[in-house]
Amino acid sequence: MGQETTRSPSRSLLARPVGATLYAIAALVLAAAAFHALSVAHADRLELTTGRAQWIWYSSGSARPQPLRFFATREFVLPTAPARATAKVFVDRQHALFVNGARVGGGEQKPGDPLRLYSVARFLTAGVNRVVIEAASPTGVGGILFSLDCDGYGRDALVSDAAWRVDLSPDAATAGGRYRPMVWGRPPQPPWGYPRMPRPQEMAGAR
Repeated sequence: MGQETTRSPSRSLLARPVGATLYAIAALVLAAAAFHALSVAHADRLELTTGRAQWIWYSSGSARPQPLRFFATREFVLPTAPARATAKVFVDRQHALFVNGARVGGGEQKPGDPLRLYSVARFLTAGVNRVVIEAASPTGVGGILFSLDCDGYGRDALVSDAAWRVDLSPDAATAGGRYRPMVWGRPPQPPWGYPRMPRPQEMAGAR
């Protein structure tokens, strides 16, 4: 009669559940991490009302605080003039917005304030358009965040980014800026976080 083979106890029933348990724990951790990442991304989409827009500025700052005033410009082409268009603007600390040479509005903002909204459809035309933001800061440091929602072209059709140009000369309002801006990054960039849409009571007096 053949000798009965005795199985090694090295792979006991105890080892299998431990491996399965570790695998299950790892799967749960990965699932929790993925869920958290999706939740954060969803929260970001809800908070980020300016899409791909990035904070830009004239420079990273000077050796000592001093007042600064400059012009940020951007040209873009529209095949047709939109029926509705809304510019979402935040400039720390002061700004005036011009579209194709017309002053649309302006104001002062600081971290924690809402975006300033401007209806700009009546200033836009088919063909080349130019947006100019005259920005100022008492310390020389600040940020510009801009996004344009345009019927027919979608939300955040035009945003502040490295494609803009900046210049100290007022001639930039008609000739365009000559220099690349400093790009701080997308919200929630400190100290501004996620600039929010204004509440109805904050819309009073704003154009």
